[in-house]
Amino acid sequence: MPYAIKSILYASDLSPEAPVVFRHAVGLAHEFGAKLHVVTVYRKGISLPEDKEEDQPHPGEDVLNTRIKEFDQKFPDYEVHKVLATVKELAGEPAKVILEMATELSADLIVLGSRGHNALEEVLLGSVSHKVLMKSKIPVFLVPFDRE
Repeated sequence: MPYAIKSILYASDLSPEAPVVFRHAVGLAHEFGAKLHVVTVYRKGISLPEDKEEDQPHPGEDVLNTRIKEFDQKFPDYEVHKVLATVKELAGEPAKVILEMATELSADLIVLGSRGHNALEEVLLGSVSHKVLMKSKIPVFLVPFDRE
């Protein structure tokens, strides 16, 4: 059976650098003829404003859709609509949720951004990309950003 990537999961932290990572995810999806699934994950109880209930919609999905639309307008040659399959916002521990979503989608590749923490920051803060990379059973494509 020939090597194929049919499903890509792009996980966004909604940072200002995220569109750079999205560009790579879209490019890879086109290159392999894969469907692109976009997800952002927020931690329950941490990133919700005080006046927002757990069962109310979180604005992350709206932010993703707005950014995808802006990306599509800025880079029409990327033809995002041809590869985009789903856009979701989920709650939970980000690395765990990303890995569960990859399994649920039968994803062949996970695309993430990486800030490139140094060893001390990694121990103290941890990093979603590092956790996903260490626990994933499928390839992970890391796009570095925020490097000095």
